[in-house]
Amino acid sequence: MMDLIKILLALVAYGAFAPWFGGWLATRRNWQRGVFSLMLVLTAVRPGNFMLMIGSIETYRGHTKGFEISLIEVFALALIFAVRSTPVPGRARLPPGLGLYLLWCSIGLVSAVGSYEPLYSLMSACRFLKGALTFTGAALYLRDEEDLRWPLGALAGAVFHQSLLCLKMRLLDGSWQVKGWFEHQNPMAMWCYMSAVPILALALWPKVKGPLLWVCFAGFGGAGLCILLSVSRAALMAYIVGAVIVLVMAWLRGFSVRVAGFTLMGAIGAVLVFFFALNSFRARLDEVKNSSQVVELDLRDILNKQSSAMLKDHPLVGIGWNNFGIANSRPRGDLYSDILEQWDKERGYTIYDENYYANPLTESLYWLWLAETGWLGFGSFLLFEAATLWFALRNAIARRGTLMGAVAAALFVSLTICYLHGTVERILTQTKNLSHWLMLAGMVAGMEMNRRAALKLKAC
Repeated sequence: MMDLIKILLALVAYGAFAPWFGGWLATRRNWQRGVFSLMLVLTAVRPGNFMLMIGSIETYRGHTKGFEISLIEVFALALIFAVRSTPVPGRARLPPGLGLYLLWCSIGLVSAVGSYEPLYSLMSACRFLKGALTFTGAALYLRDEEDLRWPLGALAGAVFHQSLLCLKMRLLDGSWQVKGWFEHQNPMAMWCYMSAVPILALALWPKVKGPLLWVCFAGFGGAGLCILLSVSRAALMAYIVGAVIVLVMAWLRGFSVRVAGFTLMGAIGAVLVFFFALNSFRARLDEVKNSSQVVELDLRDILNKQSSAMLKDHPLVGIGWNNFGIANSRPRGDLYSDILEQWDKERGYTIYDENYYANPLTESLYWLWLAETGWLGFGSFLLFEAATLWFALRNAIARRGTLMGAVAAALFVSLTICYLHGTVERILTQTKNLSHWLMLAGMVAGMEMNRRAALKLKAC
């Protein structure tokens, strides 16, 4: 009965509310900015506050457990209706890169044919195909520099709030690796550094002043605090590298008191972090070191070996989207579960079949896509990633000397780090991180739409 109610809610939200709301937004640019800002802020709240799940299978350890309904997608669809009803001369009706994204989704859907459980593949197809709404809505929304200030300022406020929440979890609740309102500390840490880099670029822009400036500085510092409290080594390195690159780009624009002051503050902050957070990171490093001395390989390596075996047996379209949790677990995936079981035997563990009915997924995003969607799915996913990086880099160069160019460069850095991080983390399969990534990727696609439109008008 509950699923039926959720289906009716979905039909009303996507089929009625979004078109009506989009029509109302059409002539209200500030409201459009507010809606997109809200979409970004929603990635900071608990998933249950903005999404519902139809047909949920809680016992399954896949990257989606049902058919998701997301308020972010409803707002994105409303923005699509709003912007398309008031088109900009010379601007394309659909964003570049959308075709590549849909190609990847189509190959993933094809992988359902002959998969262990086609229904689970349909769950992923529903989720990622609807993600195209988020990407398209973000791209169509972004038209001018004011469209950057609103959402990045709102995102900075959300990150700062998350840092206060994490501080409360550490000091009052006694948590060690805090996770805020995220499913795990790693998704929160990736969300933080991906947000922090463009926020810093906005904060260092000379014309950004007043409350927005201070909110951006608070958001950037808050992101660093969240990452420290999560004790994520990779995210901390990503945060530092991203900040240094954005600072270098700011120095290349010329000397300013703001950039010099922030550089000094950053240096002082790094020293303080070294002294106050050293013990936490040393404990984490010792934990990793001790575990690596016990065995030559860790669980990540074994799960990647399972992925490699699946890819070898199903090279074109894989074992089926969202089917990894079945294929590597008993009873239906005993062939690949045996790889993990043999490893446990070598470590002296007694093998009980019931312990291998819900084996974990590989931590690598790319090994996951290789196993589930084969070389075709993996290749098309890389093409979409490359397209988003190209749009960001192209606009960073074409619009250098402008706020749009500075944010484009920062998004290039942020996306590059995120994609590299995907080799060891499958964070982009998380609902909130997926939406966050698609909105940032959509923003650079929107910049590219603006650039092409300007060239068309200039040619006329």
